Amino acid sequence: MLTSRILSQYIGYFVLSGLAFLSLVGCASYHVYPTAPLEYQLPSPSDSPLALYLTKLPQINDQTGVYPLGDGVDAFVARLALIDAARVSIDLQYYLYHDDETGKLLTLYLYRAAERGVRVRLLIDDMATKGKDQQLFRLVQHPNISVRIFNPDLERQFRTLSFAQNFSRLNHRMHNKSFTVDNLVSIVGGRNIGDEYYSAHRSVEFGDLDMLLIGQLIPEVSNQFDLYWNASQVQPIEQLLGKKIEFDDVANVREQLDSYELSVKEHPYLLRLIQSQLLSRIIEQQIGWFWSSSELFYDPPNKLNTAVNHTLLLDDLSTFFNRTKNELIIISPYFVPTNAGTDALINAVKNGLKVTIITNTLAATDVLAVHAGYINYRERLIDGGVLIYEMKSSPEWQKDKSQSQWKGSSRSSLHAKLFIIDRKMMFVGSFNFDPRSAWLNTEMGVIVEQQALTTLIAEDVLSQLNVNAYQVIKKEGQIQWLDLQHQTYLTTEPDSSWWQRFTANALSWLPVESQL
Repeated sequence: MLTSRILSQYIGYFVLSGLAFLSLVGCASYHVYPTAPLEYQLPSPSDSPLALYLTKLPQINDQTGVYPLGDGVDAFVARLALIDAARVSIDLQYYLYHDDETGKLLTLYLYRAAERGVRVRLLIDDMATKGKDQQLFRLVQHPNISVRIFNPDLERQFRTLSFAQNFSRLNHRMHNKSFTVDNLVSIVGGRNIGDEYYSAHRSVEFGDLDMLLIGQLIPEVSNQFDLYWNASQVQPIEQLLGKKIEFDDVANVREQLDSYELSVKEHPYLLRLIQSQLLSRIIEQQIGWFWSSSELFYDPPNKLNTAVNHTLLLDDLSTFFNRTKNELIIISPYFVPTNAGTDALINAVKNGLKVTIITNTLAATDVLAVHAGYINYRERLIDGGVLIYEMKSSPEWQKDKSQSQWKGSSRSSLHAKLFIIDRKMMFVGSFNFDPRSAWLNTEMGVIVEQQALTTLIAEDVLSQLNVNAYQVIKKEGQIQWLDLQHQTYLTTEPDSSWWQRFTANALSWLPVESQL
């Protein structure tokens, strides 16, 4: 079992580093915006098709029904199907909401739901809203649609300069991801809204995982959303822009969406959505729900001001990790364990645990600075007995387009955040194993205590390593990458360019770990 002493060292490191960082940047409290109207979850309908479907399931009292969404197409189909089934409310909370094919298609479905009388609330972080203000403003001209922005930059035009001037505040982002319909069904996990998350991007595909949830946990997901929606760190888009909503232009928005709907009828991605078997399995009640004891954990919106008796997600995860008796599997696309975290993992191995880390290769990562932070600890972890696997940027199965579900994508990247304990319980959510998730961003996730499902996912993940990953080992006194499929060894970062290697090595010397 992971000892309290080891975890105390790990958590203690973050406390000390967090205090040191805050002392450097000064007071980093959130800006308090003008009060917006308080809004809360609406009562669930009892006679809608979705509600009636749920009443037919063999539900177990005080438990949560869980279904994993690993396939990108299925994950998007699930969202569209739920929007289509909504009768009362739709609440969406995302770090990124791109204006690409999946973003436009999801917006179309949300607008059609609003036209049916469904209340739509969209809460997004301000990090990726640059250039989208007018688009979001036009959307909220519909009386049933509201958009609020988390920790927005008050300067909407020269935002890069403003970010530099207000770094201590604007560096803290909402990384949470939740999607709830009629307060009956939720999706929680690692995916944002964008083509790369749903097998629709031509250049890159993010391997990710969401959990489709029903039952006991749903009101807690809704409570989490309401807490953020009504937080003082959040501002409605119309208030942020200083504009009044004019409903005369609703017809123009409707015409634009009608035109877009006609333009995508023959889109190849739309045809792939139609071919998904998930919807038919749901309708025919062939979906295999896993019933489990589950817990929802999340950071408070005012995470920087947690001196007032608020528990952080990091505290909950430390308790979760402390339940390990035999095996710990950490799957994190961005993995920066810190010195104390590295010591804790090595000590866990010394105490008899099997510890496996799965992350991205340099070629597969989309954030070089984070990989630079990780390589500072890689050799010490391997020397300490920790097993490390790095996912390939172009797995063998992906090169065969006839067999690939990611048709058209030339590169893959791990994006799932999944921690598995003893193949009995797991954490799935937005939290990366790095200081940014620990201290800078708000995060959320669900702990699922269901042995059959956890074992299934663990075995599926580990079985793919032989084809899709390199094992990072120490051989002949140096770090090498073992291609498990071909049993060949590489002495440099696989599939990477000299420039990527040079940049990562240069960044690894910079004192920026607290930002990673």
